[in-house]
Amino acid sequence: MVLSNGVPLYLHTVNELFNHISNYLLQVKMRKILLVVVALFTVMGAGASDVEKIQFANAGKFSLGVMSGFPRFEKNMPYISLDGMIGLKDGFCHTNKFGDNGAIDLGFYIGYARDESRFAYMVDPNDPQNSAWEYGTTTSWNMPATIRGAFHWEFVKNLDVYFGLQTGLSFYDRKDVDRNGKQVYSNRYARVLLGHYLGVKWMFSKHVGVKAEYNGGSHCFGTRRCESELPVASVGLQFNF
Repeated sequence: MVLSNGVPLYLHTVNELFNHISNYLLQVKMRKILLVVVALFTVMGAGASDVEKIQFANAGKFSLGVMSGFPRFEKNMPYISLDGMIGLKDGFCHTNKFGDNGAIDLGFYIGYARDESRFAYMVDPNDPQNSAWEYGTTTSWNMPATIRGAFHWEFVKNLDVYFGLQTGLSFYDRKDVDRNGKQVYSNRYARVLLGHYLGVKWMFSKHVGVKAEYNGGSHCFGTRRCESELPVASVGLQFNF
């Protein structure tokens, strides 16, 4: 790799290739797991007893979720996220089987992920006779912060299934330093993003449960792609108040 105007051009090492492959396999695996979970709950709901009314997304009720997510590409640390929502309206869809079901909420999502990796650079790019290479360190972090709203439907007792949309800002910061600690490259930006998600919550009691969410994709306003702005999938705990 050669330094051009102080900016390192990265080498695609064998180790990096294996990292990409393993991360891709992880994405595929998590997608399949979540689809199986949703399918299982659907089958359960087909023979489930009637749910008279919605239980866990009631109007005026507040809830918090704490989750760990699986980044899409090179993030070494999984996303840590906090989300919260307050119910706006419930029971506006009446059916003979599920009673006064259906609810909508409004909430927020804040996530954080950090990555640290190495890059190779030529010690003296201006000297063709000097082919010595060294390694530097790249450190970056990503923090999406969004407002979101979802539609909830409870077709099995203690189970909340929901689909939602979100929009907000994604903050990104990256710094590259050489082996002597000198910064050779930096990049920082905030971009508007849009996304949608699917989730399930299984409540053990009125106040505590587990949850899983799948991020169906995101779109950023800008020239760069933003697949890594939100995690592929997240699992964690749910607290209702």
